[in-house]
Amino acid sequence: MKKRLISLALVLVLLLAAAPGAYALAPLPGGTIEPTVYTCNDVKCGVGDIAIISVTAQSPDGGTLSYQWYRSLDGTNMGGTMILNATSSNYYADTSSEGTNYYFCVVTNSSINGSASVISSPIAVTVENNEPVIEGIGVLTLPTKTQYKEGDRLETNGLSIRVYTNQGYYDVSAGLEVSPAVLGVSGTQTITVKYQGKSCTFTVEVEADKEVVQSISVSSLPAKTSYTVGERLDTTGLSIRVVTNKQVKDITEGFTCTPMVFSTSGSQTVTVNFQGKSTTFTVQVAERSTPSPSPTATASPSPTATVSPSPSASADVSPSPSPTHTVTVHEPHETSAGSAFLQIVLLLALLGLVGLGAYVYTVQRKNRK
Repeated sequence: MKKRLISLALVLVLLLAAAPGAYALAPLPGGTIEPTVYTCNDVKCGVGDIAIISVTAQSPDGGTLSYQWYRSLDGTNMGGTMILNATSSNYYADTSSEGTNYYFCVVTNSSINGSASVISSPIAVTVENNEPVIEGIGVLTLPTKTQYKEGDRLETNGLSIRVYTNQGYYDVSAGLEVSPAVLGVSGTQTITVKYQGKSCTFTVEVEADKEVVQSISVSSLPAKTSYTVGERLDTTGLSIRVVTNKQVKDITEGFTCTPMVFSTSGSQTVTVNFQGKSTTFTVQVAERSTPSPSPTATASPSPTATVSPSPSASADVSPSPSPTHTVTVHEPHETSAGSAFLQIVLLLALLGLVGLGAYVYTVQRKNRK
């Protein structure tokens, strides 16, 4: 019977018209008297704050008081949704997001004569964003390190900024965005610090870093890679790829090669040197060809002239001996054509002497007759 009376009372509460103030359900004849209920003031707080709302109730007949909180859907104390486990005189309102929510509490007085309930007036809980608005920032302390070499990474140890808001200021050293992270430009370099949409700057000094060759390799071979022993290396078309601490580039001059003259045949390794680094490539070297010797002319022996004997003379006449001419022939070192000509000249000279001897013999014979 008691449970039926409580259910009937709650139904009647939900059917009442909306209006400010607390409303009591009419007690049954000879039943329990409704409690007296007082509500707290509306609450304003920030996001995440603790907001406690409450009702204060009294039982005129010494009955037992019970509480049930509801969230209002329209800002009134009717037609709300029941909040589970919210059954005490206090309630911790939700402050997780901005906005206004309304709450009310149904207070029930129960006794041996039954129960009577009263709906409290709605309580507004307004959640506002009370965070300070940042108006600007500035560097409070510089980083410990402000001297760098080109290519170093920025160090932010010791850096802090002061944040100015509409409610004052505060200092921070974490959550900062700093750029550039790598210092690639020599000289005085500006560093930008950002925090929640605001920015400020400071400067550091960057020393220029000398470019150092780290490695070299052959990018393209020379146009000529075949040689003969004794030839000089031709580097036309040779390209070297140079890798430094700053860049990668191809060069076609400024390097040295060894050897420059090929003295042996076969596959030869050529070493390229550039600023303390070296690389190699190979060429083929052939033997030098030897020319065939010219033929040597052999001189033919000079022919020997043969003189026919003189005709026989009479027994009483003794012919005078023919004059004797001694011809010394020197064999010069000439070509075969010159030797032949000399031989003809000698032959004609011998024939002339023979003819002269015959002529003298004939004349002498005629004079004797």
